[in-house]
Amino acid sequence: MGPATSTEAPAAADAAAAFHAAAAHQEAAAAAAGPESFSRAAGSLWHELRASLQERVKLFSLEAQRTGLTLVQLVLYAVLAAVLIVTAWLGLMGGLAAWLVIERGVHWGAALLAVVALNLIFAGVLTWSMRGLVHRMGFPATVRQLKPFSQQRHPQTS
Repeated sequence: MGPATSTEAPAAADAAAAFHAAAAHQEAAAAAAGPESFSRAAGSLWHELRASLQERVKLFSLEAQRTGLTLVQLVLYAVLAAVLIVTAWLGLMGGLAAWLVIERGVHWGAALLAVVALNLIFAGVLTWSMRGLVHRMGFPATVRQLKPFSQQRHPQTS
């Protein structure tokens, strides 16, 4: 192509000026939209955070309901198991009394008294064992840690 004509130079200058003006306009628009974009992004982030938190709370609620129902079911099963264990124990003790009466010729009153005495001995052993466990129920280490430092016992150093 040949050298630029006199009409092309002003047109090129006008195009360059128009380009720079458009770029300046876009920069000004971007600068003006900056805080608006930031607030829009912050709002979007806030809504996403709320939605995520709501979903987690809903999940926690559903799991808490399921846990509560499971706890009720476990307690029911424990009560049924306890009833079965008690009836089995009564059957065992009745069988023992019947064996004493039939096989050993013990009077039925004495057989029942022997079964009651055996149950009381077992209850006494369990009670004695429980007395040894009672001291653990007061959270002794936690209570010691919560006392003021001046009231805590310190080991004596020799």
